[in-house]
Amino acid sequence: TGVVRSPFEYPQYYLAEPWKYSILAAYMFMLILLGLPINFMTLFVTIQHKKLRTPLNYILLNLAFANHFMVLCGFTITLYTSLHGYFVFGQSG
Repeated sequence: TGVVRSPFEYPQYYLAEPWKYSILAAYMFMLILLGLPINFMTLFVTIQHKKLRTPLNYILLNLAFANHFMVLCGFTITLYTSLHGYFVFGQSG
């Protein structure tokens, strides 16, 4: 029809088929399931064992901490958006 719908109000199935959104949602779910425990374990083990508190491990600890927030915030929003086919949090989200 030539009319582009708002990406905040309607599913964007003209960009990709619904099954592709489902695959993306499944992939994000897998990353969340793997990312949370691995990052938490990295943080926990490094904090518990003083021998692991080296400058290089502080860099790795910082990366694990940042990745933990990425999994919690970014991946969950992408999962939720993929399940619905559009960005459900609106323009201000």
